[in-house]
Amino acid sequence: MGKINNCKDLLMVLLYARGHTGQQCEPVVGKTRLVKMVFLFEKEIRGKFNLEAPIAESAIPDFEPFSFGPFSAKIYEDLEFLVEMGLVDAVGSGEQDLLEDERQEYEYWQASSGERDRPFQEVFCLTELGEEFVESRLKSRLSEKQWEVIDEFKKRCTSAPLKALLKYVYTRYPDMTTKSTIRDEVLGR
Repeated sequence: MGKINNCKDLLMVLLYARGHTGQQCEPVVGKTRLVKMVFLFEKEIRGKFNLEAPIAESAIPDFEPFSFGPFSAKIYEDLEFLVEMGLVDAVGSGEQDLLEDERQEYEYWQASSGERDRPFQEVFCLTELGEEFVESRLKSRLSEKQWEVIDEFKKRCTSAPLKALLKYVYTRYPDMTTKSTIRDEVLGR
């Protein structure tokens, strides 16, 4: 039984997990939510629930304080790779319920990566090929109990409004908000 050794595989595991609807492979709305999920996974789930053994440190990208809290360009790059490989589908969802900070984070990513033709708000889900990949190569690396922990974690992250998720991250990890341009807005100050 191998480890999950890279961020791409970790993203696939999170996208495979059940969320608040109980659906396997429940989609995740928005890159901002997915970035904060990976950040919280590292901070609160991986070490506390015996997930350090199957999920290597190398699977966790480096995060830095950014204009919108903890950020990792690696997650954006890996998502683009997974979409290009046909393992993840990124479908535009329209612009309802969007936060200005999410729009700004996305525009920053577009400017730095040269991507101009992708929809602003995307819903990320595994394709059939992606689901087969997880089931054949990654699923057995985690125990049933570990999958339950990941499912519960995803459920909490996908059921919360984005503003509530951001407030939680900003409150618990103020060191990652030192460069935030939206800290006062998120914290209601």
